[in-house]
Amino acid sequence: MALDLGALLGGQLFAFLLIFCRVGGMFMVMPGLGESFVPARLRLQIALAFSFILLPFLAPHLPAMPKDAIRVAELIGAELTTGIFFGLILRLLLSALEIAGMFASMQTGLSNAMILNPAMASQGSVPGALLSMLGIVILFESNLSDNMLRALAGSYDFFKPGVFLPVGDMSQFVSQTVNASFSLALKLAAPFMVLGIAFQLVAGLMVKMVPQMQIFFVAAPLQILLGLAILAFILAAMMGLWVDGFREGMMRLFTGGGTAV
Repeated sequence: MALDLGALLGGQLFAFLLIFCRVGGMFMVMPGLGESFVPARLRLQIALAFSFILLPFLAPHLPAMPKDAIRVAELIGAELTTGIFFGLILRLLLSALEIAGMFASMQTGLSNAMILNPAMASQGSVPGALLSMLGIVILFESNLSDNMLRALAGSYDFFKPGVFLPVGDMSQFVSQTVNASFSLALKLAAPFMVLGIAFQLVAGLMVKMVPQMQIFFVAAPLQILLGLAILAFILAAMMGLWVDGFREGMMRLFTGGGTAV
């Protein structure tokens, strides 16, 4: 009886470890919980709690604990790689806001004003930092954060536990996500790019008509003012478009473009 109980506990602990590897790997880099300003201890506690919640539902579908230590390392490595891959894809979708902010700063004269972007843990433009932090807030205020957790729990139906993802498929999906993120950033920054082109044309005509005018001192404040006005006017629409793109990318990641999560 003691041996059976020990085997049962050992199997449950191994199943918990496999679940925690996928959950913890995703939580390390995913938007929201994976930010540099989130304490690592808090992130660990949430990952442990979420893994414990999933254990009764997923334990019967997980592989049994092998006797070979190499096979155990393979299973753990496969689950950890899968979780990190999920988190990195979601992080690429969030980076569309940073890219859009960079484009906006270049067209509005704010490209020289660099501040720390907490979402990217690096120096970035002022609009990029604003949009990135606003995107994280929207993740928690909307149902996107809940969808990410539900999608992670449902990923075991599409990604078999303990099996490494094909490298070719992973590389292709990453390239497609980068392309989609860059395209989404261009859509978000399109009004600012139109403003930049039109403003530069008008400034060039003014220089031709009034060569004595110090166009930089006249145009730079007006360019910044117009850029900020456009940002305030379209901010809600920009974030709505990004939310749709993020949700579409998340569906494509966890369900292969199938049903919504």
